[in-house]
Amino acid sequence: MNILAINPWIYDFAAYDFWLKPYGFLVILSYLKQKKANVSYIDCLEEKLTSATFGRGKYLNEIIEKPKMFDSIPRYFKRYGISLDKFREKIRDKKPDYILITSSMTYWYPGIIEAANILKKEFPGIKIVLGGTYATLCKDHAKLNSGCDFVFGNEELGDFFKLFGIEYDFEKLYATLPEYDDFYKTLDYIVFRTSWGCPFNCNYCAIKKLFPDFFRLPEDKVINFIKKYAAGGMKDFVLYDDAFFYEPEYAKRILRAINELKLNINFHTPNALHLRFLDEEMAALLKNSGFVNPHFGLETLDSSLQKLWGDKVNRDDLVKGLNLLKNSGFKNGGVSVYLLLGFPRQNLEDLRKDVEFLNSLGARVSLAEFSPVPGTKLFEEYPPEFKEPLLHNNSIFGFFQQDKIRDFWEIKNFVRKLNKKL
Repeated sequence: MNILAINPWIYDFAAYDFWLKPYGFLVILSYLKQKKANVSYIDCLEEKLTSATFGRGKYLNEIIEKPKMFDSIPRYFKRYGISLDKFREKIRDKKPDYILITSSMTYWYPGIIEAANILKKEFPGIKIVLGGTYATLCKDHAKLNSGCDFVFGNEELGDFFKLFGIEYDFEKLYATLPEYDDFYKTLDYIVFRTSWGCPFNCNYCAIKKLFPDFFRLPEDKVINFIKKYAAGGMKDFVLYDDAFFYEPEYAKRILRAINELKLNINFHTPNALHLRFLDEEMAALLKNSGFVNPHFGLETLDSSLQKLWGDKVNRDDLVKGLNLLKNSGFKNGGVSVYLLLGFPRQNLEDLRKDVEFLNSLGARVSLAEFSPVPGTKLFEEYPPEFKEPLLHNNSIFGFFQQDKIRDFWEIKNFVRKLNKKL
């Protein structure tokens, strides 16, 4: 069975390779290859204009026409990734029995439509299968608009594999780590997981819709995976876990093993770590293992919102955790904490105070711009028109709060100013 697998373009006002790889898709493709499927893979985002710090960089891009609803927004809309002609060239010699397209951010779906239209013309009669985040969170929209023949949410993987006559083994699938060498000629970084899911249930997060359970990978598989790519010269490893510190002893065993190997590699944590589970040993293990500017989740210091959003961390946890990190060797500005900007009824003056407090503790602030995510409790507060996924885009969501745009920019500039002082 021949499968053509596509990671489509990003259609957006802004995009940058902050360690973006379609990890779940690569796991599924690796599993399919183990089951003897012949997989051809095209990543429309593989080529970059630049390669900057720790493998990140600028995507190739082209200015395109904006969706009509964005006519009032004074920014260019772009297609990020390879050209359409390059895409047609890459698929020209393929002979697929099925075509798989993955999806990430819900508001990037125009790239899926573009890919599906081209693929239908090139391979008439070949079924196109869509999965991923958009397919899971906006299934009805995807069925009506994507142009794909089948749309499977994450909860329908049994039916997905049945379509190909392949056995679905939950534990074997989720314990699979991607065989990157089968899919990429060159790699600037490696993305990996030690777990799937999250035990918390925050009002703004859709993780429970995407993966309702919590599943740990076998420790030896994780360690051997890291050893393999480090031995091949890879320096930067990106941890995609949503709750790496949950069950702290597991995390400590992984980190102890990495320390003992003395690999001289870097680890990055864009999905954030949990301050509550930090202790003296964990902080030291992070430092000694090569974690660079580790990111921690906070979102707000408003105690009532903290309880409403999952009660993951409070002010005492924050102060204790940052002190532990400083004592372990992380310098001022060597650790970042996420704060959420733009959620409903947010008091921006309180946010400014939170920024100042974090700065006084020596932590950099990373502002995570809020936008409503389908399947979350906060999404229920928005009117029906927000079922249109283009409106989920956090890079322009502030434009729909005209009275606060100036305040948002002032906060962003305030954060940049304080971060530079660390």
